[in-house]
Amino acid sequence: MILIAAIALAGCSEAQKGSENGSAAPADAAADNSVPVANGPGALGIATDDLPDFVELPKSARVTTNMRMNDGDKAGGTLTLETAETPAALIAFYRASMARHGLKIGLENTADKMVQLMGESEDKARTLMVTVLTDDAGAATLNLVHSRVIS
Repeated sequence: MILIAAIALAGCSEAQKGSENGSAAPADAAADNSVPVANGPGALGIATDDLPDFVELPKSARVTTNMRMNDGDKAGGTLTLETAETPAALIAFYRASMARHGLKIGLENTADKMVQLMGESEDKARTLMVTVLTDDAGAATLNLVHSRVIS
């Protein structure tokens, strides 16, 4: 985790120069419109319009941080979100989201007050790590770390 944070921080100044992705979410990413795509309509306060289509956010989520990085042929970032969703609902949401976007779950960790999933595309060009932390009151914090190969 520390290494990921260090890489994200190192890339922040480069990422502020602008996103190289610039693509819109595909129309079929959320066919029934029940799952908002991160760069779809209904901004959440902190800019999320440059996220790749495979990074979906729950409707109830409020983004508290969005650190971006670009490093040569790779781009990615870390988001932290607050949500009223239960950890079980969040994990179900991201299992379905990863399946929709062709990300195979290769890592799953569960510990006291933490659940983590890591999904990767078959060609290893896209990855998404989801960590759900629960505080003593039962409130969930969601951390998303995403990366992708860019041309």
